[in-house]
Amino acid sequence: MGERTQVLALFKKLMRASRSFTHYNFREYALRRVRLGFREKAGVSDPAQIAELVGEGSKQLEVVRKQALISQLYPQARHVMEGTRK
Repeated sequence: MGERTQVLALFKKLMRASRSFTHYNFREYALRRVRLGFREKAGVSDPAQIAELVGEGSKQLEVVRKQALISQLYPQARHVMEGTRK
């Protein structure tokens, strides 16, 4: 798989995992951190460094997935910012 394809796939997986948090603040923080992290590293062009960053991102993906699962085990009332949609 090409570097660009690999990076985009990781980005999508991280965004999807971040959206699975049940608590509004955790979800928004995770989404914001994913976007910001990818923007900060957008200028990297060295293939070795990209491979290292993708590996680090894959580890972070597992952390986000585990934390989101824990979040789902302990649901909370909807946050006022989420509105009244069901």
